Amino acid sequence: MTGGLAYILDEDNTLLPKVNKEIVKIQRVTSQVGQTQLKNLIQAHVEKTGSSKGATIVEEWDKYLAMFWQLVPPSEEDTPEANSDHQVKTTTGEEEQVSNTFAV
Repeated sequence: MTGGLAYILDEDNTLLPKVNKEIVKIQRVTSQVGQTQLKNLIQAHVEKTGSSKGATIVEEWDKYLAMFWQLVPPSEEDTPEANSDHQVKTTTGEEEQVSNTFAV
């Protein structure tokens, strides 16, 4: 279970026009928590089903991760899996807010 988030593999880059952006936010899977959750879901699927496609996705994770979209309903926007805003340390040691949300 993802708690309301949807992860969609968009290999042919045709998803965006099909999404009602008035009711969900669409973004790439940028948070580490979201990436880990997605990979774990795919690995569990492979273990249970023997899916060759799933195995390929796990083996070529960096290539396929860039093809996934995460659909986020308003109720899930503040969850770690969906929240792509995070704190990073700069070279001066200060924290800086970084956002990786796609504007669509």
